Amino acid sequence: MDQTAAGTTDIYLSFSDDNGADWSARTTVADQLALPVDRFNHWMSVDPVTGDVNLSFYDTRNDTTGSRYMTDIYFAQSTNGGASWSSPNTRVTTVSSNEHDCGGLFPCPGINYGNQQGDYEGLVSYGGVSYPIWTDSRRQLESIPGCYNNLAMEEVFAEKLK
Repeated sequence: MDQTAAGTTDIYLSFSDDNGADWSARTTVADQLALPVDRFNHWMSVDPVTGDVNLSFYDTRNDTTGSRYMTDIYFAQSTNGGASWSSPNTRVTTVSSNEHDCGGLFPCPGINYGNQQGDYEGLVSYGGVSYPIWTDSRRQLESIPGCYNNLAMEEVFAEKLK
């Protein structure tokens, strides 16, 4: 991940095949869009069977707040060692998550501002199947007794991708 000229963040990949003495030029993993988009908290998994390089990451391309608060998980795959990436990237989540506010309410009682995105993410790939794992707050204001503030806040999700 690195900052772009537009002041957003994006995901890049570079590799070394000589123990770090030299590095390839970096390639951009995510779809390049005209609107400002942040990508972050990426995970990489190289499938030991197929050799595919797989990445999952948070992406703000579907944000409707105008502030890049709403995120989705996206997935990109390279079948040629990172030289190029699947496009368009695959949207994994079915609902965008907002870890900043609750429909404009800030601060939101359904958000633990000290414990957010990045706590329970991952990606594992094997035999042509990938499983991205992430947290989101799609149900943040639902009542769940016994949870902090008795609200759902964040939950952990996973998806099977072939």
